[in-house]
Amino acid sequence: MADDVVADDVMADPERRAALAEDFMNEFVGSGAWQAMLAVLEGAFPGLGLAARLNRGADLLWEVTDVLDRGGGVRLGVPVWLDDAGMVLDLSAHRTRRPDAARPQPRTRASWPYAGAFVIDTLDPLRYHRAVGGPLAPGARPGRPREGALATSPPGEDDDTGVVIVGDLTAAGTRILDSAALWRYAGRVVAAALNDPARPDSRARARRALRALRRVVVVDPNLALGVCLRVDAARTPRCLLAFSVDRAGTGAPRFLRP
Repeated sequence: MADDVVADDVMADPERRAALAEDFMNEFVGSGAWQAMLAVLEGAFPGLGLAARLNRGADLLWEVTDVLDRGGGVRLGVPVWLDDAGMVLDLSAHRTRRPDAARPQPRTRASWPYAGAFVIDTLDPLRYHRAVGGPLAPGARPGRPREGALATSPPGEDDDTGVVIVGDLTAAGTRILDSAALWRYAGRVVAAALNDPARPDSRARARRALRALRRVVVVDPNLALGVCLRVDAARTPRCLLAFSVDRAGTGAPRFLRP
């Protein structure tokens, strides 16, 4: 009977919601996307030692992660709440037109600094990229990346990969950023970076990369804000982690989970 059909709303169940966030955090820490995020944070917020502060495993992440409550938005710096797919952020106060908004933007490009992860910078396409293939692992030097920081090829359709996007979250096209809006924004960025009109084969490569994505991180240096999506096997994106960076460097980034 129709009345017997109950929606599988994992976000409405505190225990299942916590388990989902825990699974994501445990698989995220130590992954290629995590290492790429640390390298990006080092470049986006130089001098704060963020990679060294965070590169101590899942236990450390739990220590600096709060559960979303009424004070969560205060700690994150923007209003935030839950819907049926994860966390939702309101960037209304930050959506102002910038003087250079109408200027042509440089073409973004992707690099593959770690196995299972790639990086796309939409703000300064040269800043986080190195001749050896992308951002360096924390502690590495140009030409001598730390073990595990080898450049890799674009993902295949069945791969389990992640992307770290350096971008302007207010450019996502909507003031309310839910999981679906964040996923659409990430998809546009990935497609723009990987699809080269001069190379017909690049469109298929972009499609494969999008299908392979399981973890998406967007770091906004202007807002000192980051969001993390998990994409499950059913292609459902969920915003399960967000963080803010203290520009003064007085503490580690504060993370927030549902």
